[in-house]
Amino acid sequence: MSGGIVKLEVDQCLSAWVASIDPRFQSEVDDTTLEVAGSEYLGTNLSIVKVSSKGSVKSILARNPQDLFSFGISDVGLFRGMAGNREIFSNPQRLAFILLPGESIKLAPAAEFFSGYIFHIKSEYLLSESIKHGTQLPSLLTLHDAIPGHEQLVLACANQLLKFFALGDEVGSLRVLQPLEESIVSLLATLISVEPDVLVGGKQAQSQPSYVQIALSYMENNISENITLSDLCIACSVSGRTLQVAFQAVMSRTPLQVLQELRLNRLRDKIINGMDISSACEEVGLQHSGRISAKYKQLFGELPRNTRSRRTRS
Repeated sequence: MSGGIVKLEVDQCLSAWVASIDPRFQSEVDDTTLEVAGSEYLGTNLSIVKVSSKGSVKSILARNPQDLFSFGISDVGLFRGMAGNREIFSNPQRLAFILLPGESIKLAPAAEFFSGYIFHIKSEYLLSESIKHGTQLPSLLTLHDAIPGHEQLVLACANQLLKFFALGDEVGSLRVLQPLEESIVSLLATLISVEPDVLVGGKQAQSQPSYVQIALSYMENNISENITLSDLCIACSVSGRTLQVAFQAVMSRTPLQVLQELRLNRLRDKIINGMDISSACEEVGLQHSGRISAKYKQLFGELPRNTRSRRTRS
């Protein structure tokens, strides 16, 4: 991103998390230092990061991992921005944003210091839990309007999870952590509802997440090949319309949009791991072209060659 150079100083316990969201920063002054501190809970199906940021930056851009549903609750300080295509404003102790799998977020802090809690849950697991609670066509997007009003319960559980996890007590984790984690996941699963404009019959609705999972597995296993919508339909044994509705309900995108995002994410992984751009494109089923570079920049905020040069410098 344009602007001054931002030096990132991250607590060691958060370094893996910061790497997973691959943040970008924009500053109006040169040689800005951004201090990122906090603590982390790593559970069976849920992870929580209590994070604070101190430094003068104009904006922060990050991307939610491809397999996770995430949401943030503000603690101290104000910011605004965009999560996916949804406008966000922070209010202390209130839901700030949700992120569907693969969505990007852009924050514009209103002060040099702000903090909050970020929750990550495997999206497929959360959807399956929602189905167990009786929602036959769950949409993660509905949590945007469902979580508000439940923040205090979520934060109470989160603070206990962070506290006991830091103690490293295995007995305590079995006795205390698992029930607390299940409380948060169960709450979210019961809050998920059906997207109002998606009406599908019972048996088909129950199969929506499984269709998506089968299609995603097919994409991963054949990522270097030319994959068509017909290929995905054959793999799932459903019609094109059924698969399109399933992806819109579960991931808010079409199958081919998800496929392209998956290819671009795998392309980035290979470039970061040292592979040259042309070979990386070939391995993930893309043709190295200006159009692909433009879509890569739209997704990650930089061109493939910038990713490679950054990796080479490091």
